[in-house]
Amino acid sequence: MKRNENFMQILMILIFNLGTFLTHGNPFNEATQTVIENNKLKVTVNEKTGSFTVLEKETNHLWKDDPWVNSAGLLTIKNKGKIEYLNISESKKVTVKKEGDHSIALSFINPVFTNGDVAKGVEIKTELRLVDSNAKLEVEVLSVNKGDYNLMELRYPTRAFSLETDVDKGAAVIPQKQGVICPSFISPMNGGSFCMWDDATYYRKTSGKLPLFNNGIGLTMPWWGTHTEKTAVVGIVDVSARPDMFYNINNNGQYLFNSKGEMSPYKRIAFLDPVWKINREKERKLITYEFIPKGTHVDMAKAYRKEAIKDGYFVSLKEKAKRDPNVEKLQGAIYMGVYGGYPHYVEMPGMAFTFKELQDIIKTTHDELGVDNAFFHAWGVFSNFVPNCWPINENLGGVKELKKAVDLTKKYGYLYSSYHAYSATLENDPEFNTELFAKDKEGKLKNTGSRWANIDQNKQLGLAKKSLHKEIAALELQADITDISFATFPDEDNTGLFNLAKYIDSLNLVNGTEHGQQQFIPYFDMFEGLTYLPNPNLVQFSHRAPLFNLVYHDAIAIFGKIQDPDNQISINGDFRVKSLRNILFGMGTTIFFSPYEFEGMKEMIQIANKVVSPVNRETFFAELTDHEYISDDFKLQRSKFSSGTEVIVNLGPVYQKTKEGEIIPAYGYKVTFSDGKVAEGSFKLTYN
Repeated sequence: MKRNENFMQILMILIFNLGTFLTHGNPFNEATQTVIENNKLKVTVNEKTGSFTVLEKETNHLWKDDPWVNSAGLLTIKNKGKIEYLNISESKKVTVKKEGDHSIALSFINPVFTNGDVAKGVEIKTELRLVDSNAKLEVEVLSVNKGDYNLMELRYPTRAFSLETDVDKGAAVIPQKQGVICPSFISPMNGGSFCMWDDATYYRKTSGKLPLFNNGIGLTMPWWGTHTEKTAVVGIVDVSARPDMFYNINNNGQYLFNSKGEMSPYKRIAFLDPVWKINREKERKLITYEFIPKGTHVDMAKAYRKEAIKDGYFVSLKEKAKRDPNVEKLQGAIYMGVYGGYPHYVEMPGMAFTFKELQDIIKTTHDELGVDNAFFHAWGVFSNFVPNCWPINENLGGVKELKKAVDLTKKYGYLYSSYHAYSATLENDPEFNTELFAKDKEGKLKNTGSRWANIDQNKQLGLAKKSLHKEIAALELQADITDISFATFPDEDNTGLFNLAKYIDSLNLVNGTEHGQQQFIPYFDMFEGLTYLPNPNLVQFSHRAPLFNLVYHDAIAIFGKIQDPDNQISINGDFRVKSLRNILFGMGTTIFFSPYEFEGMKEMIQIANKVVSPVNRETFFAELTDHEYISDDFKLQRSKFSSGTEVIVNLGPVYQKTKEGEIIPAYGYKVTFSDGKVAEGSFKLTYN
């Protein structure tokens, strides 16, 4: 018995020592660690690599560091004409120093090239900080010493907060246009969508960079994140910063090995990284990660909404309507674009319309189609090309006949604007003028490759002031649409654009613009756009989500895009799908046509007035408070508004059941209004 007791004591000591060795002292498997924590989070930094993990304590979920190579960050460097990506965790020296209870300073000194050469003199200093007792972690790049090298970008942190495909059931959440969620798991997809999704994840199509505030492909808001079924993390970029976002959606990095003829050793993962431009010295390279137990894309958007309000981007539609009651005319309005050629051509053959024809269209819309609210946007009323939006074309009826059309819109409670643009001078214009172009310090023309954004932003206010006041006086306008100028937010001094926005805002009209960026929300009442465009188009392997409207629905009215109106079939669907998405997201209908097509638009206009407009009218001033995907194929969705309105739609070709057992037919909807009344129905294909 004594011998057995001695044996057990020796065995327990060996087990204890082995456990201690494996946990703290194994030089082969784990470096020493530095830890900071509060009651919400525990941040652990690997002192060898400088990479870190975050334990979110409420759900006990561990967000791991880079699962591929344990890299803290990737440095883009141009060396001898060649672009290389250096793993800063393999620097000759990595220092990790705890500063107080809630901060860790890191330095990555002399990173190493792939051939073993050392980038001497290059040093990157970063800091991790817990924000008081909150579930927030600040990650900041404090400084970058370039040495004698051409440093370009720094992805930091890299591959943090990733999701392993089909293991971590969740999604990457990206505010591209209205927004998308990219599931980290295989889900039902019909119509060949699964083929496209799975193929794309093994090619470069599901990885790349998106810029901030870029009209075509970029992000509309400076935040992104990932979530599992248990918890979420959203990264919000500092207001002064302009990083790109690197996305990797269920990709195993095979593209990194194709040139070698090798198979990737890495797992398929989804991650989103900030890419800091090293030469931008005036910005603060800071991203704050907020951890949200049981969080979804909705919680992420609401976290950013608080920041948007704090940063001054949010001015509510109620406030705007107090200053100009005509804003209320946007409630339930159908946005009617009437194309007559301008700005591309003046009096375009086959498409130009007279102002008497415009009057007939407006009258028919009210009297025959019974439309309650409309916003008419007429293209082709001037005798000059943009940016010279004057005079009103006499051949089409002149001021007298156009004013009759405007007076009709007032009579019916509608809005009207002609098409205006001050950012473009077109090559087919007889008065094409490169003197309006922006120029660099050497006097060379800039932006020569973009016909719609070639005019110096500092000259656009002068162009607007030259004629807009004349048109307002002549037609007694109540609204204005100014195209293009505010579609992007250039990475430069934007004083010229703000001057133009403030001038238009000072006219106290109902103001709209194409696309629009959040910086201009205080000056506008409606944006036309935020539509998903091709290349790169994340919706090809993801699902649309109303992220922008979850933040800004009650601050700016959103309508479809003239180049992707609801009456046309596109990557975004046909009229039925777009109409269902409009009531789900809280948007207005857009119908864009040339006058000879008006007869073919009538039925869609009537349906929009019956189905979409009542929902938009009730929810116009309301916050979009919730959105969820109910079915496994993401087709059945539900949204809720602060007005008390609830919308359920089925975007698919087969009936689906809600969690409560309600059946929603194929391409069907159920709207419960604030007074308890219910509107339900479905779109069907028919023929005669």
